[in-house]
Amino acid sequence: MAEVSDAEDPDNVSAQHFIECELCCKTVSLHCTICKSDLCGQCVGIHINSMATQEHNIVSYRRRAFTPQLPLCSIHESEKCDLFCSKCNVPICVTCITLQHKAHPATKLEVQCNFKKKQIEDECKHLENDLCKNIMESIAHLQKNLEEVRKIYDKAQDAVFQKGTEWHKKVDKIVQEFSQQVTDMRNRDIALLEKRIEEIKGLLKALNVHRERVNKLTTTMKLKDVLDYELRDLKCMQFYRPYLSMPSYDLSEQQMKFMSMAFGSLRSNIPQHLKVFSSDIENLRNICSRVVLCQSIETHLDTICSLAPPIKSTVWVNAEEKTINLVDSGKVIKRIEAKSGTRPINLAMTRQENKNMDICASDPNKNQVVVTDKDGLLRWRYNGNLEKGKFKSFSPSFIAADSHSNLLVMDTDNDCVHLLDMNGIFITFITHPKIQGIGAMSMDTNDKLWIANYKGGQINVFKYLQ
Repeated sequence: MAEVSDAEDPDNVSAQHFIECELCCKTVSLHCTICKSDLCGQCVGIHINSMATQEHNIVSYRRRAFTPQLPLCSIHESEKCDLFCSKCNVPICVTCITLQHKAHPATKLEVQCNFKKKQIEDECKHLENDLCKNIMESIAHLQKNLEEVRKIYDKAQDAVFQKGTEWHKKVDKIVQEFSQQVTDMRNRDIALLEKRIEEIKGLLKALNVHRERVNKLTTTMKLKDVLDYELRDLKCMQFYRPYLSMPSYDLSEQQMKFMSMAFGSLRSNIPQHLKVFSSDIENLRNICSRVVLCQSIETHLDTICSLAPPIKSTVWVNAEEKTINLVDSGKVIKRIEAKSGTRPINLAMTRQENKNMDICASDPNKNQVVVTDKDGLLRWRYNGNLEKGKFKSFSPSFIAADSHSNLLVMDTDNDCVHLLDMNGIFITFITHPKIQGIGAMSMDTNDKLWIANYKGGQINVFKYLQ
């Protein structure tokens, strides 16, 4: 079946990319907002009768994105919430208003969501007009500093050799040693600046992704997504460009007591200056990544070793046995015995590929992730970002890629996931109390992260970019 995004319309799609009914091959004309199913007019009755025990809401396919999706009541599961309790700050149904929330002030849920959409819109404007702009200016400022640092170190290197030629041959050893000091310090400072610039660029990219996602909430009809969104106080958040004092090289004219002391000195405070705005970078990470538990699924399997990429509510699961299981909403609906008679090691879906076509491999023996291009040429290595000091070890295992070409690496030593951009720049750690004893990891088509506990058979589904 051909696939399109929610924004696409069957009348505007090319003949090579038309949308088919999920039950036949005819063109889609209707949509069930409850089941998320695309249907033709003749198959609506079949769809409703096949799931007669659950509620359905059939709308025109063109109007599917404009139909408010009311959340189910957490207390009265058969009813939907169209009211909002101002006292308890939760959505409620008509039964709630006469029982648990009796005499509480209530408003229409759509009115409350429209108010919150305005707040989200203001936050999005601040992200675009202030915070992202400040970050871009900081990147430009650091890049300018980088060029100045290169020139200063080049001059320092020239001065070292010029001074060395004036000295007797006996000081050649000291000249070479001091030259190496300049080279090492230069390489260190430039590498620090380059890495920090690339790191901030990666964060800016993730922040723009976050801004786009937030912006979609201002027009979404999925009211629960709007209510679930946690507002941030961004007006007090700024990203200040760092002040860097340039490296300096002093030529000492004092009488020599020790040859190495008389040759000169080299100083740089760039590493210390870069530490000053580390808190700003951490704030950006907190904006770009806020982990939310969307769903917990009990499979009742003893162990889970691997997950195939989920499709809607179904996922293929490999356990510590000679079968693979198709799980739908926690129930095993299909079981396949391995023809080899041995336990399957891993699962994969052929239609899920990394967008930038890189080859990504985890090497737990060397504690690193290795990424090559499609021709096998090394692009980059990732060693766990241990210099940040959060963890002392790194044990990579499962790898997944999302729709933005970000790479997610499972770290079994620390019960977390490392989020990297396509160039291996660290963005943030994905952590949550439910991420414990990791057994497997996968990614669905909505960029939700599925993580299975090895013992107990529980699968937890997370949003990690908001």
